[in-house]
Amino acid sequence: MAGVHPVFVLLAAIGIVTGLYTLYAMIPVLLPFLFAASIIGLLIRAAQIARERRRERDPGEAIRFEDLRLKEIVPRGAWIKENIRGHDAAVDRVLSRIQQGLTLASPHRTLGAFLLVGPTGTGKTYLGELVAKALYPDSEPVILRMNQYKDHPDVFTLIGPPPGQPGYEVGGALTRPALENPYRIVVLDEFDKSHPDVRHCLYDILDSAQCREKSSGRTVHFCACVFFATCNAGVEALRAIWAETSDPIQRSGRSREALAREGFERALLARFDEIVFMDQLKPVDVAEVACLQLAKHWRQYGIELTYASPDVLVEAVKRNVEFQDYGVRQLSHLIQEMATPLIEAARRRGAVKVRLDLDRSTGCITAEDSR
Repeated sequence: MAGVHPVFVLLAAIGIVTGLYTLYAMIPVLLPFLFAASIIGLLIRAAQIARERRRERDPGEAIRFEDLRLKEIVPRGAWIKENIRGHDAAVDRVLSRIQQGLTLASPHRTLGAFLLVGPTGTGKTYLGELVAKALYPDSEPVILRMNQYKDHPDVFTLIGPPPGQPGYEVGGALTRPALENPYRIVVLDEFDKSHPDVRHCLYDILDSAQCREKSSGRTVHFCACVFFATCNAGVEALRAIWAETSDPIQRSGRSREALAREGFERALLARFDEIVFMDQLKPVDVAEVACLQLAKHWRQYGIELTYASPDVLVEAVKRNVEFQDYGVRQLSHLIQEMATPLIEAARRRGAVKVRLDLDRSTGCITAEDSR
C-alpha cells in the first residue's frame, strides 16, 4: 500500500461498503460469506505487512546467510582469468577476499568492497561483470556510471528522492535494485568523477551494509552485495608503489595515502577492503584479448572462428596504435572494423566456420571456410 493516497483508500472503502449494502439487499444470505472473506483478506494482508517489517528490521529475513557461507567463488577463478587477461594476481586477490566475505557472511557487513585503480580500458568494469556472472548468475549486476553523478542533487538519484519529489515512486538507482533482489554485484564505474556528496552516501553502506531509501523509507540491506568502484586517478603513483613493493599491507597503506592526495577522503578509502591496481596490458596480453574478441565478434553472427593466424593478431596489435592511451576498449573497435566486411562476405556464402589468415602480399586479412 506504500505510495497510495489516503483519499483514494477512503473512496475505495466507501465504494466497497456501498456495493456490499446493495448486494445484501438483493441476496442477504451472501453477507456472512463476504464478511468471512473480508476478515481472511485482512488477516492475510496483516501477515504480509508483518513479514515485510521483519524483513526490513532483520536482514536475516531477506538474506539466506547459511547459503552464502556455503558458496565457493575461488574455483571460478580459472574461468574469470580466461576471459580477462593479464590480471591474474588481481583476480586472485579479489576472489580471495570475496571468499573470506562469504565464509563470514553476516548482517551489517558487505561481502567485499574493492577500489580498482588503473588506466582506461584495462578491464576494471569487466572484472566486476565477470564476478557477477560467477557469484550470482541469475542476478543482473548494478552498474552505475558515476560520471553522471556530478552534482549534489544526484544523491537522491542514488538513494531515491523524498516522497512528493519527481521520481520518488521509482526509488534510488542503487537502493531499489537491492530492495528487489539483495543478491547483487554493484559496480560504481568512474567513481572518482562523482560529486563528493554522492561518495559520502556510501560511508554507511560500506560500513554497516545498509541504508534507508529516501523514497519509501525502507531499510535496504547490502549484506549479500560486493562493491567494485573503478578509478582512473592516481595511476602513476600506484604504478610506482606496485613496482617498489610486493607486500600487500605496504601496498594498501601507501595506496590509500596516494589516493588521499588525489582528493579522496581517508575515511572513505578506509572502508574499501582492497585497493587493486590494474595496469596497462602487455602486448602478449593484448594479442590474447584480440583473439577472444575476434571469436566473440564472429560468434554474434552465428559463425565459429576455428583459427586465427598469429600474423592476424600481430597486425591487430600493430594497428592499435592508440592502445597505450585507450586500452583494450579501442582494440574492440578495431576488431569490429577489421572483421565486419569479412563477416558480411562469409554470411553471403553461408559459412558457419571460418579461419583467418594474413595475405602477406597485400597485407589484408582473409577469411576462408573451415571444416
